[in-house]
Amino acid sequence: MFPFGSIVLARFPFTDLSGDKRRPALVVSRENDRRPDLVVCFITSVQRSGPDMAPIAATAGTGLKVPSLVRFDKLATLDRSVITGRIGGAPAEWLHMHRLSFFGVFGFGQP
Repeated sequence: MFPFGSIVLARFPFTDLSGDKRRPALVVSRENDRRPDLVVCFITSVQRSGPDMAPIAATAGTGLKVPSLVRFDKLATLDRSVITGRIGGAPAEWLHMHRLSFFGVFGFGQP
């Protein structure tokens, strides 16, 4: 239903758990149809730069309305009930290009 690379709308929690905000998120968990939860990365329209984020275009394919940033350092494990739905997907070449940034957050080294 929400394969790896999907862009979904979700209630994303604040890091201090004081609340949440509905926003787009990138699904980074694989084979998630057999699990009740999804692991997602925060997507923001606030433009900034840093080693743990990657720009993603606003296209019909991504479903994003404005140019945005995927924050690989802002992850959450969410129950499917907080996912509003799928709005698009990240292009395969974009996912491949930014895999080292994603893995760099966790210290696993190169995939």
